This record gives sequence, C-alpha cells and structure tokens, in this order.
Amino acid sequence: MALTLDTLLEGSPAYGVVDARDGAVLFRRPGHEAAFEALAAEVLDASGEAFEAIPLTGDGPRCDRLFVAPLREHRSFDPR
Repeated sequence: MALTLDTLLEGSPAYGVVDARDGAVLFRRPGHEAAFEALAAEVLDASGEAFEAIPLTGDGPRCDRLFVAPLREHRSFDPR
C-alpha cells in the first residue's frame, strides 16, 4: 500500500492527528512508541513528492510528533 497524505490523516491506534495551519501534526499515543517510530521512519522516507514531513521531539531523542504538509496546493479556482 502506498503511503499518502490522505491515509496518514486518518490516524490509527498508534497515533492521533491534530489539524495545524499549513498541515497536520501526527502525535504518538502512549504505549505505541515502537509502532509510531516505525511509521515516522516510513513517512520521512516517503516525504518529498506529495508531502513534506518534519520530525518533532519532546524531552528525549525520540520522535513523538511529526508535522506533515502537502507540497502542492490544490486551488478551487484558476487565478488567471
């Protein structure tokens, strides 16, 4: 299955999603540290063509939040 921004924004038992101004923040749920870290690594590898991902950390070296944002803005009108 291809990793897309739409599927990431659905959330999962391992992480929740919070809407942010220009994207969304994926946050790790307690007890799902390994699953979230595996997801974060996959998201960072897939980042670049359709979306950008930036790891965010809390108090330690582990990623506990991930900011994701679309790279291409879909306009509802033609600006010409």
